[in-house]
Amino acid sequence: MPTLTAGNRRNNQRGFTYVMILVAVVVMGILVEAATVQTSRIQQAEREAELLFRGMAYRAAIRSYYESGKPIKTFPKSLDDLVKDPRAANRHHLRALYSDPMTHGKGEWVLTRAADGGISRGASRSSEVPFKRANFPPGLERFISAKSYSDWLFDYQPDVRLGIIPVQSPGGIPASSATH
Repeated sequence: MPTLTAGNRRNNQRGFTYVMILVAVVVMGILVEAATVQTSRIQQAEREAELLFRGMAYRAAIRSYYESGKPIKTFPKSLDDLVKDPRAANRHHLRALYSDPMTHGKGEWVLTRAADGGISRGASRSSEVPFKRANFPPGLERFISAKSYSDWLFDYQPDVRLGIIPVQSPGGIPASSATH
């Protein structure tokens, strides 16, 4: 039976295999980390797109509610008024209430009241820095300079030529009914 010696070829191959396995594990770890970062960025970009969609839907619903007021135009008193307008039997301005996609399950929007006490603006509660810095839809170009998602303000301002300008309160109110 042959005995193994330090200079034996078989012994050298075992050390080489061990080093190759270590290198493979390190490379796989680096690739997994890169994939995780990429996946995280993709998810945030998708949540940003959803925030834009939902915010613009709220803005359009607030506009629709306000403009459909006859003879007196008012802002909705709650987000629920956008789903079922209390001023008309079968009028809906929004199909359902949307949660804030950037707050990871908390879902509440920061709402701002107009002079008549109704809701004229909504914003995310998230303080994360946005990835998106350009190519915003028309009317939202001011989002380019936003420092966080909470700076993305989805508001409706009536035509100032009509002499109707809602006064915004400096702080927001919690949207407890917007957690659906």
